[in-house]
Amino acid sequence: MWIVLVSWLAQQAAARPLDLTDPSPRWIEVHFEVSPADEPGSLDQEWSAPRPGYLEPDPGSSPVALRIRIPADQIESHLRSIGTDAIVGSFSEFVWTLDPETGHVLEAAMTGRVRERLRFGPIRASAQVEIRVEMTTSARAGFEPGHGIMGVNTNRFCVPDHSRAHCVGVDPVRFDPTRGYVNAVGSVSARTPLAEIRAFSPLGEVKFLERAAPETETVVSGTSQAKALCSEAFDDPCGVNLGGES
Repeated sequence: MWIVLVSWLAQQAAARPLDLTDPSPRWIEVHFEVSPADEPGSLDQEWSAPRPGYLEPDPGSSPVALRIRIPADQIESHLRSIGTDAIVGSFSEFVWTLDPETGHVLEAAMTGRVRERLRFGPIRASAQVEIRVEMTTSARAGFEPGHGIMGVNTNRFCVPDHSRAHCVGVDPVRFDPTRGYVNAVGSVSARTPLAEIRAFSPLGEVKFLERAAPETETVVSGTSQAKALCSEAFDDPCGVNLGGES
């Protein structure tokens, strides 16, 4: 019985939602929704293991917003875990900017490069694709399923309205303080030398949770223009693969 009770208490502590009223700089947990890529409208079903994020006031905003910086190496690792061939060292931090008063995501953005396998009739090749992700909770977005280009299946980005019969709308959800849940919607722009597409981004549905207990924290400078982050509390060595290219 004691083992069950201790396990239950640990789960409750780990599940405590992020407190946006506390602007103290600190490490938090980030969980991504990981439903299959061909089901972008499937919400709140499957969740990833926790990834570290660093919460701090955004010095460039007025009134002061909060930003959550997810280290570049953690984003690359997450993308690889869901089947995306992220190119090591090519990603920026994944930066979320939130309004602590309303819970709206003002912006969630990152850039990087992935490797895609392309098909031109009988010819198969691979190419590096530059991507840029931009999302918010202040506007609706949607996707048109079943599109493809050069053998790559995509859910093309669209804005739902009465004139877009095939556009499946996905409603944004601002930060829910009772769960730490938020669903920012938007697009991922992908560019190759041969084509450029704009697809619906599946990376905006997350849970932001407080860490169960404070542990060792380290902030380091990386090779990218912005400061890169690492956290020893999440079993990842600091100073390794923190973002940007050397």
